[in-house]
Amino acid sequence: MPQRVFVDANVLFSRTLRDWLFLLRLESQGSLFQIHTTWDVITESGARLRDKHPEADGRLVSGLIEKSQKIFDEILSDYPGGKVSDIEDREDWHVHYAANACRAQILLTEDTGFTSEDTFYEAYSCDEFFMEINTSSPKTVQNVTENQAVYWGRKNGKSLPTALIEAGCPRFAQEVQAHIRRLALKK
Repeated sequence: MPQRVFVDANVLFSRTLRDWLFLLRLESQGSLFQIHTTWDVITESGARLRDKHPEADGRLVSGLIEKSQKIFDEILSDYPGGKVSDIEDREDWHVHYAANACRAQILLTEDTGFTSEDTFYEAYSCDEFFMEINTSSPKTVQNVTENQAVYWGRKNGKSLPTALIEAGCPRFAQEVQAHIRRLALKK
């Protein structure tokens, strides 16, 4: 049974994390995990992207929305709200309520403040989550690595493992580097 994963805005905001999450979801065809979020989270991600890239054209945000509509298994538009006494950042309260509302087993976030007693989920960083995917289905990660290595090979400068390290996934970057070595040996 696939795990239900609720995705926070800080994951969608990062192009590297978003690409890996979406590609792993597509490669596994939903057999490993399903991804869920809210329109609020997508809107927050779009606003942060626009703030970071004020010069970008409209595809910056509309592309995020279109991909989200195609790839997410569920985008919630309604869920409870209110104060969460044991989550300090009030801007994260809606994430907590939405993750509970969709019965997520995992909250995928780069925030460390999700320690509420009243949860259905465990909070994971992308590094932790991607490592679990690699452990449970190394072939899925290898296939995505092969696809990503071609993409990153055409870019000048940054390598795929470096991009993952910069996105906060140092352990997963080591696993991806090992996949790249294995792929190179096959050729």
